[in-house]
Amino acid sequence: MVQLLTRIKNGKIWIENQIVERDLIIEGAKIKKTVKKTETEPVDRVIDAKGDLILPGLIDSHAHLRDGKLSYKEDFLSGTMAAVAGGFTLVIDMPNTNPLVSNPQRLIERKALAHNRIYSDVGFLAMPTDLSKVTELSQPGCLGYKVYTHRIFEGADFSDDRMLRRLFQEVAKTNLPLSIHAEDPRRIRELPESYNAEEHAKAHSKEAEADMIKKIIKIASDFPIKVRICHISTAEGLQLLLEAKRYNSNIFSEVTPAHLTLEASILKRLGKLAVVEPPIRELDDVLALRRGVWDGAIDVIGTDHAPHTLTEKLAEKPSSGFPGFETAIPILFTLVKGGFLPFSNVVRALTDGPAKLYGLSEYGLIGKDKIANLTFIRFVPEYLIDSSKSYSKAKFSPFNGFKAEAIVTRTIIRGETVFTSEDGIIDLKNGKVVEH
Repeated sequence: MVQLLTRIKNGKIWIENQIVERDLIIEGAKIKKTVKKTETEPVDRVIDAKGDLILPGLIDSHAHLRDGKLSYKEDFLSGTMAAVAGGFTLVIDMPNTNPLVSNPQRLIERKALAHNRIYSDVGFLAMPTDLSKVTELSQPGCLGYKVYTHRIFEGADFSDDRMLRRLFQEVAKTNLPLSIHAEDPRRIRELPESYNAEEHAKAHSKEAEADMIKKIIKIASDFPIKVRICHISTAEGLQLLLEAKRYNSNIFSEVTPAHLTLEASILKRLGKLAVVEPPIRELDDVLALRRGVWDGAIDVIGTDHAPHTLTEKLAEKPSSGFPGFETAIPILFTLVKGGFLPFSNVVRALTDGPAKLYGLSEYGLIGKDKIANLTFIRFVPEYLIDSSKSYSKAKFSPFNGFKAEAIVTRTIIRGETVFTSEDGIIDLKNGKVVEH
């Protein structure tokens, strides 16, 4: 079969940890090579990058695409449209869906639900509530496992030391990574019948995160598996992970754009829209997490895209989380432009970092025979984020009205453009389900 040759010209390509001004040749769905701008080569079509930064296709390793019984919040179509509009070419979907992805049949059904309904690539995590079937759960192709220590699902309490240790034992048999939402429920105070973001943040103490991270680090030292601590929110939690990473290279740390940006003094103004777990912390925590990005201590940046209806967010007991696909790059690269975050480490945490975590050798870098998933980014004059224009079903954001100076101009999946900032979504569902 003859493969279409595409030349991307006038771009600034991030390759081998530096920006180079060369042209990129794509053959079919794979990257063929880079060439000098003056070098001629016959191609079938040309894309003018107009001076944009060309990055490896961004990977969001922490997202909630909903669908199923939660499709009123988000579904695979709307979620992956929002993903590619935000520059994400691969999205890793969390298992706390309805129904829960806790057995092989549900994973098979979820993959079938996504078939022909995804604009980006999608991978799935599973939640092994039955520890006798962890290996069986891996067989339909999940990329790894995800558990929550602060909530009980299907009777599985992973805050319990013995159960958590047994989880590690079983996951070690599969050679797949384990992601953990690390909060100790004993350190989370009971909330009233009605509460706001400030009250919610106080209930989820910093000690809840630190104590659970200590427990996880101790158990993880006995097992040769990759362990990702999701959405670190505190300086204490990050410091614990920094110390652990010195002797355990299998510890991965993740932070979200929200925890790198928002701080507690803004919660009163944002109200219930800012309720998230773990909560938005103090300025000292935000600055510590930013230093973690500068120091290379943060391996992964995940959006924790968590759409809800506005009614659910404004309820007496507001649902936790908010959409994140389309605000991540404007927020992160505005921080980069302002000198608050380093360009190279932000790019790594959105590309090569998650690819290494999940062992996805064809993703995360621009190079020969890599999948031609690409994200174009441009720094622009200051504008205000408008969440009402989101492709997500959730048309709200704590970042609504924030000043930004970066946009995604084009997203390419397997050599085909699926989004441009000028034309919006191109109706080409070129995404695939990615398996281990």
